[in-house]
Amino acid sequence: MPNGERTETSRVAVVLRRGLNTARPIFTRFRLLLALKAAIGVTAAWLIGRLLPGELNEYAYYAPLGALLGVAPTIVSSVRTSVELITGIVIGLGIGWVLVATGSPWYVRAPVAAGLGMLIAGVRKLGEGRSYVAIAAVFVVIIGAGDPDSYVAGYVAQFGIGLFVGTVVNLVFIPPLMYGYARSRIADLKSDFAAAAEDLATVLTTAWPPDRADWLDDARRRQRSVDDAEEMVREAKESGRGNPRNIWRRFDASSDDADIEALRYVGLRLADISDALGGAIWHQPVAVTIPDEAIDSLGRALSALAEYIRAWNTDVDVDEARETYAAAVQDVGDVFERAETESGFGTIVFALRSMLGRIDERIEESSAAAE
Repeated sequence: MPNGERTETSRVAVVLRRGLNTARPIFTRFRLLLALKAAIGVTAAWLIGRLLPGELNEYAYYAPLGALLGVAPTIVSSVRTSVELITGIVIGLGIGWVLVATGSPWYVRAPVAAGLGMLIAGVRKLGEGRSYVAIAAVFVVIIGAGDPDSYVAGYVAQFGIGLFVGTVVNLVFIPPLMYGYARSRIADLKSDFAAAAEDLATVLTTAWPPDRADWLDDARRRQRSVDDAEEMVREAKESGRGNPRNIWRRFDASSDDADIEALRYVGLRLADISDALGGAIWHQPVAVTIPDEAIDSLGRALSALAEYIRAWNTDVDVDEARETYAAAVQDVGDVFERAETESGFGTIVFALRSMLGRIDERIEESSAAAE
């Protein structure tokens, strides 16, 4: 296949892989169950809210809102969110009720309610409830000004019922543990990093200097992907807190945390290589000189790096991939020592060597933990 066609095929593969990674979290068992719980919680809260006596049922539309907010991804977060929300709402309702009691006109009490609510929202301990202080206060001074006592009572009762229903639904339909999703995301990230190294190798094996720069943007995107994976690992840990499923399925997140840190390091070094190549091609941000004799060996090293990352991910042919990559890195280092080079090319050599050491270390840690 000609180099131009190979490059275009690589671009299409990268785009398809990104699209798949973006859509995959939407259709997981975890997300579908969460959608089902939200639908059940909203319906049940509305029906129960309509049963409240007297004027309270006039505010039944707040019950589904409370249920929707009470259905959280995990049991712990559901309870915590419910407590934070009801606290923030009660504070906001109290502010609004006091302002209405002063008898001030709406054009005075509305901005004061909003301002006080936003100030109190700065209290981080209110958590998810921070955003609802101002909302509840403004609702009272505008919507409930005619009968603030009934409005406040109805708001608290209906919203509280909704939060309770949402929490109960979360307990009845026990949230699944997210351990598998977190590890799947890490595996996808390793595959993405391997493809990134392969893409850089393709850049070097086409006509030099290359006429494309999208791989520079990829370096920045990869760091955001690491952050997303780290957040998913954090959510996986929380999914086990207070979850009965965790009784028969213990989870040790230390290996996932270590993988995230290793990937973050590899991502930074790949970014260093991308920046150095950008300097060699466009002399930005600084001019970099790469010896002509280093181009082929550097391309082979990046291809070998891609295979080593894939071996790390699949635990297949690890030793063979490691030897190939180490030999390729040595070849690049030999060119660096022979040629008259400057710090830019030295950065690439350091990045290749340090990634070898970091992945070696992580694989050794995993092997030791498995014994």
